[in-house]
Amino acid sequence: MKAVVTSGFIESIPEKIRAKLHLQAGMVLDFDESTPFLKATASPESSGQVDEFKEWLAASVGVAKGRFTTDELMRESRGED
Repeated sequence: MKAVVTSGFIESIPEKIRAKLHLQAGMVLDFDESTPFLKATASPESSGQVDEFKEWLAASVGVAKGRFTTDELMRESRGED
């Protein structure tokens, strides 16, 4: 299984690995610098952050519903008339 590191040093973790390791958005990973390979483990602080992220996401869903179309929102965010 392969992944590409972007110029911003961001890598997407393949879906099979995310599922196997139960990784979730908002989770914090600790990297072990003492190994000659890439080793990351879920940080103990992850569980609280994941819960906070899920609560924020649930509260945010639908807040702009009916206000703008996507095109209108993009025009407004760009400052277009």
